[in-house]
Amino acid sequence: MSEIFFYKLKNSSSEIFLASLIEKSIENNWNSVVLLDNIERMEEINDFLWSYKDISFLPHGSQNDKNPELHRVYLTCEEENPNDSDVIFSIDGLLIKNINSWQRCIYIFNEQNLKVVDQFNTYKKNIDQSQHFLKSFEQNINGKWINSN
Repeated sequence: MSEIFFYKLKNSSSEIFLASLIEKSIENNWNSVVLLDNIERMEEINDFLWSYKDISFLPHGSQNDKNPELHRVYLTCEEENPNDSDVIFSIDGLLIKNINSWQRCIYIFNEQNLKVVDQFNTYKKNIDQSQHFLKSFEQNINGKWINSN
């Protein structure tokens, strides 16, 4: 049974929130894939993960690198799992096609993107909850997460 999480951001950067979840995945000894909608966006996230903190970085690889199986975190524009990941992140509104291939699917999106919000609301209604554990969260105005199932 896959776990599917939806995080609707109100006043946070999707990149910063993604980085915090990647850190938690690494702490849990999970490999992860970050699914992105195009090469330019992948390069943007690549650069961000190398430099988002002054004193550290998040080591990762991308589909442009050799030996993808050696990377704990792997950025790609294709739904693939070359590093035997447990977790897949989608931050650009991309729907994960093979949710059964992952232990945990995590969607991160901004509430201002109404097209993506509508898409995910429809998508959630069509998920078989007897086959998948579904959890939705959204930020309140103070940035705290509230359950929105």
